[in-house]
Amino acid sequence: MMKAFRNLVAGLAIASGIIAFSHAAPLSPPAVNGPWLGDQVNNLATLINAHILGSGYGIGAPLSVSQTSGQANCTQTGNANMLHNIATSAATGYICLPKAVSGRFVMYFNATGQTIDVYGSASSFVPGTQDTINTVAGDTAYTGLTTHKALVCFASKDGAWACGAIS
Repeated sequence: MMKAFRNLVAGLAIASGIIAFSHAAPLSPPAVNGPWLGDQVNNLATLINAHILGSGYGIGAPLSVSQTSGQANCTQTGNANMLHNIATSAATGYICLPKAVSGRFVMYFNATGQTIDVYGSASSFVPGTQDTINTVAGDTAYTGLTTHKALVCFASKDGAWACGAIS
């Protein structure tokens, strides 16, 4: 039991960055699973790899968004599972969500004095369709991202975003 505890503490130290670790190659899942290690999908090795390789969640660079209306002209924000800070928009701005793949999420914070209209992806994950936002076709803008509000969107299923603004 003491050896398992020591290995768990060492793994958490690596995952938290207390111990430096090479970014060269992902770790293999533990050979023995158990209640303290998880299963082959969710275990200590996957947590360490997510931290080391920078996968999972992140913060995008500040955005300066397009003022040209429409889905075809919007600023593309291709990175899902990120927080995007909209820093600049001289007038109403327009952004497009990434493709809606089940389980993805994206967050935006509107730090501007303008409303930001949000469109779904024109090239959906589901061939031959457009992504929807709250069951409305993605070429119709979601207009709830007003000044100094945050928008949280998650893909409840492939091709469908569920979005809501919070203040």
